[in-house]
Amino acid sequence: MAPEEPGAPAMLPAVPTYDLYGEAQPRPVLDPVHLETLMARSHPHDWNIRPHRHRALGQVFWLSAGSGLILREGQAQAFEAPFLIYMPPGAVHGFRFAPWSAGHVLTLTDSLLASALRLMPEPWPAGAFSFGLAGHEPLAEGLNGAFQALEAEFRRTGPGRNTAMAGWVLLILSLLRRGLAEEASARQRPSPQSVLVERFRVHLETHFAEHLPLPEHCRRLGVTPSTLTRACRAVTGQSPLQLIQDRLMLEARRLLAYTASSVAEIAFQLGFEPAYFSRAFTRQEGLSPVAFRRRASWSGPDGYIK
Repeated sequence: MAPEEPGAPAMLPAVPTYDLYGEAQPRPVLDPVHLETLMARSHPHDWNIRPHRHRALGQVFWLSAGSGLILREGQAQAFEAPFLIYMPPGAVHGFRFAPWSAGHVLTLTDSLLASALRLMPEPWPAGAFSFGLAGHEPLAEGLNGAFQALEAEFRRTGPGRNTAMAGWVLLILSLLRRGLAEEASARQRPSPQSVLVERFRVHLETHFAEHLPLPEHCRRLGVTPSTLTRACRAVTGQSPLQLIQDRLMLEARRLLAYTASSVAEIAFQLGFEPAYFSRAFTRQEGLSPVAFRRRASWSGPDGYIK
């Protein structure tokens, strides 16, 4: 497990952090690209990958056969092959795969990932995403072939290996982006309001806990408060302030579920006075922070939140 950095947020030390899942010590040198079969790491752990994160590593999971559950933000979602999952650096995630599921796990350093994404003209989503490829056979076949070719390069030594792997990685990421586009093809092309709301959500990922006034958020986005409010209400049915509050409560749920910090410590970390935080959390979640933490305690060998 990698050592924590000084000054890291309180939630980070409590969530297991690995270079590669299950390896207690960080690797002295980690290749920019690491590829392994799904079975290689899942089978020794009885197909159960408990919630963890990778601080400076992004991952792509390609399930070519089988099924399972993905745990994200305390919620388990079922999936079936063919299925693709993207996890950005720092995202907490866990899995329970059906025995003998097959596929690949691609791990990329954040520097390589950032370099590859800069080459793409289309915007890349800020957070984790996943989608099924049933009914998209050409894309599924292309991904399967790309992962097999990348695996062959990964096992090879000699000149040109890293360059070839980078090429296959870029192709895989491009196919991911194409898959997102195909998934959305039945929906209307994103409106300017949808684009603005997505920009606002990306902005909040960095600034949600700063309790900035709405005009300051808008100044940084280059829009007026009325423009942002109209867009948020049209796309989400909520006001910008409600979206900010939702993001704060999401972080509160994470901290309550994944750390041992006291409710007061969590309140201060999120910029709240403890009594106000408890009232606001209870009003939004229908449970007090203490009751939510009790419900979110781990039970049984699955490692999934009740």
